[in-house]
Amino acid sequence: MLAILVLAAMTGCSSKPGPSGAGIAYENAKEFFARGHSANFDHALDTLEGLCNADPPNDYTDRARVLRAVILGGEFEGFKTLAEAYEKGADSAKDPAVRSGYTSLYRDTLRRASEISLGFAETAMQLTKGGQVPKGLTLDAPYPVGLPSAPSPTLEKIENGEKTDQVEQQDAALTAPEMGLPKVLSAVVGDDQDTVKSKMSAGPVPLDRAGFALFLGSEIMEGASLYDKKHIGDPGKYKQLIAVVDGLGQAAAAALQQSPDPEAEKRLKTLQDQTKAALKALRTWML
Repeated sequence: MLAILVLAAMTGCSSKPGPSGAGIAYENAKEFFARGHSANFDHALDTLEGLCNADPPNDYTDRARVLRAVILGGEFEGFKTLAEAYEKGADSAKDPAVRSGYTSLYRDTLRRASEISLGFAETAMQLTKGGQVPKGLTLDAPYPVGLPSAPSPTLEKIENGEKTDQVEQQDAALTAPEMGLPKVLSAVVGDDQDTVKSKMSAGPVPLDRAGFALFLGSEIMEGASLYDKKHIGDPGKYKQLIAVVDGLGQAAAAALQQSPDPEAEKRLKTLQDQTKAALKALRTWML
């Protein structure tokens, strides 16, 4: 009799429902993200892609889109920062060979950042389909290990125009996402790095609808600037991204009508002014 009771208890425990399908995929993406490092972030993005494109959406679709936006935002910020470092380094370098090499690396890295911004914009459009920010959005993932709290020595060498070898340059590219993620996580969660880490470790972090739309819009505005006349010079992609920013501004405005926030309204006004200025610049560019 005792053996039967034990067997029944074991059967009951083993039949407890757990994550399956989309749930398992999302848990895998979270695990990759939590490990830190560029390769793991790429694995997480690959895993999240199918969840983001789910039709019809499921319980993990919005969570996947939020996490994908965060990772792509970190990659974008990291490579943009690295591109800016190479630009400064090219201006500062006294050695013509270093200057030439950094100019080439600046262009390559800038293009890498601009391409990432397109994927970021796609995810932002998925999140705000229909002109609304979904209710109940959360950042559901642990804080990644190994994110830096200070600029790397290699980045400082590049900015100062000092010579760096190929290994240092490759390392700078590999660690770019880790360099950009702290900024993005602080913008999304709204606190300093230590507080963000504590909040994410405690469980899913609720996101303000208007605030998250404004974060998305600001990041895409920065991405659009890489396609302007002074940089890559692609009016088609520039126009595309500005249109996405305009839509995110409208989504933020709709969210603020339901939950007014004076500080967010100021940020929205800034984004709207930037959008108008960008469209004006585009019209002048196309004359």
